[in-house]
Amino acid sequence: MKKKCFLVLTLLLFISITAQNPNCEGNWLSVDGNKLLDSNNNEVILAGVNWFGFETQISIPHGLYARDIDGLLLQTKDLGFNCLRLPWHNLMLAQSATIQEPNYWVKDPYSYNGIPQIGPYSNLKLQGKTKPIEVLDYIVQWCQDNDMKVILDCHSRNPDAYLVEKLWYTNNVTEQQWINDWVFIADRYKEFDAVIGMDINNEPNGKIDNLEGARWGSNDQYDWRLASEKCGNAILTANPNVLIIVEGIEAYRKPNGDLTSYWWGGNLQGARDFPVRLNAPNKLMYSPHEYGPTVFNQTWFSSPNFPNNMPSIWEEQFNFLNTEGKSPLLIGELGIKSRGGKDEIWFEKFINFIKDKKLHFTFWSLNPNSGDTGGVFEHDWSTVVQWKMDYLKPILSKPIPNSNCTRNTLGISNNTNKGIINAFPNPTSETIQFSFNQIQIKSLSIYTIEGKKIDSIEKPLLLNNIYTYNASKLSKGIYLIKAITSSAKELTTKIAIK
Repeated sequence: MKKKCFLVLTLLLFISITAQNPNCEGNWLSVDGNKLLDSNNNEVILAGVNWFGFETQISIPHGLYARDIDGLLLQTKDLGFNCLRLPWHNLMLAQSATIQEPNYWVKDPYSYNGIPQIGPYSNLKLQGKTKPIEVLDYIVQWCQDNDMKVILDCHSRNPDAYLVEKLWYTNNVTEQQWINDWVFIADRYKEFDAVIGMDINNEPNGKIDNLEGARWGSNDQYDWRLASEKCGNAILTANPNVLIIVEGIEAYRKPNGDLTSYWWGGNLQGARDFPVRLNAPNKLMYSPHEYGPTVFNQTWFSSPNFPNNMPSIWEEQFNFLNTEGKSPLLIGELGIKSRGGKDEIWFEKFINFIKDKKLHFTFWSLNPNSGDTGGVFEHDWSTVVQWKMDYLKPILSKPIPNSNCTRNTLGISNNTNKGIINAFPNPTSETIQFSFNQIQIKSLSIYTIEGKKIDSIEKPLLLNNIYTYNASKLSKGIYLIKAITSSAKELTTKIAIK
């Protein structure tokens, strides 16, 4: 029993490392009118990208078959994105949920370039992680350590079901289970100020004549406004610091009887008549989605005055909330597949709109295997689609730092690691391996969490860029590792001894 209790304590310490110092306050974000402010009341802009896969059958982000997770995350950050939006499905939180081997991918060369090269279990940092939530934990920790913000997006109840599920509940996942899952997520990451937003349901939709479609202000079981209040307040009880991100619906009938329809999740006109009421109003952020004619050739793309008709449509559907100072807007999804034609005309117009109105965005997607839009990466998962980045560059924004209680312990920033040094397995009670990404290491030092040096290895002998250390001689607890490279750079990481 004593050993079991200690294991729980060690894992809690490892998960909530930022809570070690009572004076360490997270850099959470809050709403002030149509502005998004950090903990110092500085205005910030979220300029992010979607990395999907958790919401699919395999229940982990796509692309890990092709390259290592740290390198992919670091390249994403280096491209200038300061935020990741991560879609997920509810069933991945079930006790029985496991990572699914992507055996069927080898049949789809368009999406996956033939035979998978590595696979999720060959990423050294992910070895031993068989549950989707463990991979999500890893990404959250990386973002915490490397000053990236994270928005978690509940994309569907069932894997790969986002195109058929209209509501936030299904026959096998009740509304209460959906809320309970969000409370679980909010509590799990409440010490991580990297996780700043909960996009509580992706694209609630349904035509107005569909009796089971999402409604706004209908005051029944289909009322998305009531559901978002219920779920949002439950999340804020678990973690009062996070943003509650509420998307629009598809069809809305105004009190005067007029009917308006738009993209799934893009119609926020109901928020004018029936605004979402949270217990903490400064934690509410609305989020429409917007796409071009390649995704679906909407009627407005055939208007004689296209694209000059678009700004007034955007203003009517969602941007009035920004103009009237009611909420900052996160364009949770926008994307484009190919150059030329109406798609690029729409895209350029919307990019300029985002810039002029100071809107926030998470581009769809990082993944090259989005059938609608493709992605930032080509199908090798490393070559950048440069023309897309050229469009996005004017609306990128500076990083939004995360707090880190160990930041000053060694007199260095936690950013110095950038995924170059990694430890596995972690936590451990026996040996631990430190991997270095093609870097020559001059020395390796181990410190207590308070900064006391307890071991030092000069010129550690590396085998295939890996150094094996006997951790059994360390007492149980959290430790800081500092590596000095041959070029005198300092790299740090954290380990837990159980």
